[in-house]
Amino acid sequence: MKTPAFLLCLALPVLLSACDETDAVAVRIQVRPDFSGTLTASALERPAESARAPLETKGVTWKSRIDLRCATGEFARLSELTLSDATLSAGEGEGGLCFLRLSLPRGPETHWARELVPLDAAERKQASLAFDPARKSTELGSTVKFEITLPSNPLGNGVSPRPRGTKASADSNVATLIVPIETALTTGDPIVWHLTWQK
Repeated sequence: MKTPAFLLCLALPVLLSACDETDAVAVRIQVRPDFSGTLTASALERPAESARAPLETKGVTWKSRIDLRCATGEFARLSELTLSDATLSAGEGEGGLCFLRLSLPRGPETHWARELVPLDAAERKQASLAFDPARKSTELGSTVKFEITLPSNPLGNGVSPRPRGTKASADSNVATLIVPIETALTTGDPIVWHLTWQK
């Protein structure tokens, strides 16, 4: 059963004060030993014309604005979870060896990328200014982070093919895949991320 809780955030600096810009657009999956778990997703969004400013002010003209939509929900079985047009499969093999496989299609009409970052390059630049007007940050919305917390440390953590800028890593039982949005929107073979762990 999915029980989403939604949060609409208008002030990125407040939400992301302790994070870097790669944390803004992310899909996070926490997997329990029985393959149930939690899904959290955050995506950029163009603010509506009528949307209120993040703070009631006087004497200021807002120039750069971006919305961040966040949602958290529960799933009963990882193998039944779907993520837009991405393909996810998971299960347990002989000897308690578990696996998770995430296949991310690529191309100009790729839904998962367009849903998480529905902005063009110019709009992403403006979004970065809303996040960091000092212009030290230029990466907001340029990557999507997939983060999976496993019940135990991964035995295998591989991605194929590995287009330029795509990075897979792990810290203890948290595995991470970073995919540049331009890579996702460029026609090519799907990016396949494969994780294994021992139950």
